[in-house]
Amino acid sequence: MYSMRMLTKQDLSQITTIVRKETKQIVQTETRKIVQEETRDMKKDIASIRKDIKQIVSFFDREYLELRNRVERIELHLGLQAA
Repeated sequence: MYSMRMLTKQDLSQITTIVRKETKQIVQTETRKIVQEETRDMKKDIASIRKDIKQIVSFFDREYLELRNRVERIELHLGLQAA
């Protein structure tokens, strides 16, 4: 036959300690996974944004240089001094 015994305060304290320790480890592990996933996604987004910014800046640089050349040719043709 089985003998039943009551849990003592010390038993409950040990159980509580073990549960807290295991819970803490699980929370840390899951939190680390979530942070790593979010960080990876953010890094991809940042890389994409940087690429877009470079393309935009490059476009406007070319446009500016073309307009500047046109203005210089017009000024030269009309005999105007550069501003």
